[in-house]
Amino acid sequence: MSLHIIQEACFSGCCSSPFSSHSMTQKQEEELEFSVITQGASFITTDIKFTSQESLPPLRTSFYDLITAFPDYLQTSQADHLRSTEYHNLSCSSRHVLLSHTGQQQPLFSYSQFRQLSGLSNSLFTLSSKQVSSGEEMLSFAREESWFQTRMRKRIMSFMNLEESEYHMILTQDRSSAFKILAELYSFKTNPNLLTVYNYEDEAVEEMIRISEKKGVKPKSAEFSWPSTEIVSEKLKRTLSRSKRRRDKRGLFVFPLQSLVTGASYSYSWMSLAQENQWHVLLDTSALGSKDMETLGLSLFQPDFLICSFTEVLGQDDPTGFGCLFVKKSSSQALSEVPEVIITDPANLTVVKAEPNWITGNDETTLEDHEASTSAIEIEEDDKAIIEFRGLDHADSLGLILISRRLKCLTLWLVRALTCLKHPNSHQTETPLVKICGPKTRLNRGSSVSFNVFDWQGEKVDPLMVERLAEREKIGLRCAYLQKIGSVGNKKRRDEARDGQNMSLRVSVVSVRLGFMTNFDDVFRVWEFVSRFLDADFVEKEKWRKKALEKKQMTGVIV
Repeated sequence: MSLHIIQEACFSGCCSSPFSSHSMTQKQEEELEFSVITQGASFITTDIKFTSQESLPPLRTSFYDLITAFPDYLQTSQADHLRSTEYHNLSCSSRHVLLSHTGQQQPLFSYSQFRQLSGLSNSLFTLSSKQVSSGEEMLSFAREESWFQTRMRKRIMSFMNLEESEYHMILTQDRSSAFKILAELYSFKTNPNLLTVYNYEDEAVEEMIRISEKKGVKPKSAEFSWPSTEIVSEKLKRTLSRSKRRRDKRGLFVFPLQSLVTGASYSYSWMSLAQENQWHVLLDTSALGSKDMETLGLSLFQPDFLICSFTEVLGQDDPTGFGCLFVKKSSSQALSEVPEVIITDPANLTVVKAEPNWITGNDETTLEDHEASTSAIEIEEDDKAIIEFRGLDHADSLGLILISRRLKCLTLWLVRALTCLKHPNSHQTETPLVKICGPKTRLNRGSSVSFNVFDWQGEKVDPLMVERLAEREKIGLRCAYLQKIGSVGNKKRRDEARDGQNMSLRVSVVSVRLGFMTNFDDVFRVWEFVSRFLDADFVEKEKWRKKALEKKQMTGVIV
């Protein structure tokens, strides 16, 4: 394997040089690069510890370590090429680390396409909203489509691997709105149960729970083990199976397949068990990768409802986006309940439609032809020239295998690299800087990683503080909260949980999620940022720096 090939794989345009903060000389770097490649041993698979930010290897050397530990990563260079040509707003020059932590948010368009079509507009399409009062009215509104809406629906359903003959698609304001609509319209009177499977606090799911409680439902939740944050199987199995004995105990089973925060993966068989016991199944795809729906045998499981979300383009500060609620046609009668006015917020029943903002000569001709009922062939040809959902096309062109391979390599490398960070200690063993919450290096884990940062005394650094400091560096870490964690278990693991005695209530963690356009530079910058906490005074320095800036701003206002 030549160095030229390796450089072409990752350093063509976006990772051209190591960060200036590293003190290693070029000669030392080249020697380490050569030793890593020729010996075939990754430093993260050996017992190497990094006790300061200065001790970290440079970007290039770390990349060589990645491809030594995970040679398959070199087979994903097509994604790097797409990022540099179609999503150049994510390049290193912007110094913004894109980490998709708000759900799937698959982009519909590429950034280069957005720049070509947007012109003076801030968005490529406009959302118009309507309040509905019943499931029947909602489905009727969804069936009234313009040519653009028809094209969008067909393209999205194809991307989601859903059959048009099997599902309705309803657009909502966002993912949370989709959960609210389903909670308002679902027939809890005849199916009075709600069972959720989330090991973290999710605002959209919490909204669904609050609405169901107003309707007299007593929601239940799966429990999770520590520290893997995986499902406690026996308890969930008992809860699902009770509906077989008592028909009135069936209801809505809300299932995500993966944790958006910890990356824990759950078996498809839970959906099958729920359906066998007469539950309606809502599949939340927000934590899945861009092409993971291809792995789901919908012909076997066929969930009654699915929820996902899409964004206009990656990397925008406030991009236009929407949620999607898919309703299985044979299950639409479950939405027949009319909400009671006393307990329902009408704003929760808002659905939307999208129309394009760009108008060209071809667009006008197509609209006129459409209204004049010109031949479908001509309309089809015009539509292909006008409507190109390049963001979806790019994910399709990369494919399930490449995206999964890339995310697996980056995620596992990051987990291992974080656990190599240790506080220097003159006594016995070094104190870990980072403790992973959730699965570590399991091959079936998702692309989300949650962890906590600890100081040299073993005290946890507030994840909100970590989030704020990362935001200042344009790194998209976030503070999230784990929930429904059962007893910690054996005494040996109690120290790892630290506040595990109260984990069933709330535990804060730092969360990072990788997406299909994440590259190694993004992952390395996360590692480099976290390593700064090895400096015992880093947090205090940042607090004083913040106070100084605030004082300066206040002085400027007074003057």
